[in-house]
Amino acid sequence: MPDTVTSPVIIVPVKPLVAAKTRLRVALDDRAREALVLAMLTDTLTAVRLAHAGPLLLVSDDRAYAAIAKRFEATRLADHANGYNEAMAVALAAPAVVQAGAAMIVPADLPRASAAELRRAIEALRDAEVVVVPAFDAGTAILGLRPPSAITTKFGPLSSQAHINAATAAGRSVIVLDLPSLSYDIDNIEDLLVRRDTLGAATRAFVQEHGARWEEELVRGRD
Repeated sequence: MPDTVTSPVIIVPVKPLVAAKTRLRVALDDRAREALVLAMLTDTLTAVRLAHAGPLLLVSDDRAYAAIAKRFEATRLADHANGYNEAMAVALAAPAVVQAGAAMIVPADLPRASAAELRRAIEALRDAEVVVVPAFDAGTAILGLRPPSAITTKFGPLSSQAHINAATAAGRSVIVLDLPSLSYDIDNIEDLLVRRDTLGAATRAFVQEHGARWEEELVRGRD
């Protein structure tokens, strides 16, 4: 009979504001870029809180996230790590995460995240030791682990298959879910201009303010 997981820790890693989404500097000054990072994080955490009332960990060294962590009743964990996988190793070894017995890693830039689909991913962790939601580019959108040490994270290019392979090699049960609202992160301006009606409220408001100018610049760039 599968174990039950009543309240896994949701882990949301986010880079310091000065370093987050720097590829967007081609279209945004630093003030606007940081505002967009906070808007996407707001929409991601809103979806998380609609799906999950349990422990929430915001992983970042940057105190600029203190207010948003407080708003969503998240604990901020300073990771002092170089790299995504290193930061996740720190978070997964945190006493609260180990004690909970399960964790789910959710990126900070999922402004289209659906609470219903997040809930499906969380519920899948009741039936499997590893839950993988592949990203559209074959990376990993969501990774659930029960226990948190079930496998070593392998975030990066083609990581969804790497996580599945690691789970199989470790003898861990694994569920792979196709959850479209969780599969598309934001890497460039074009990602924000398509399917705007599916964006969360904070990100959609930001795009409404800036979108017309971006579209004009994209058109000029094609001429």
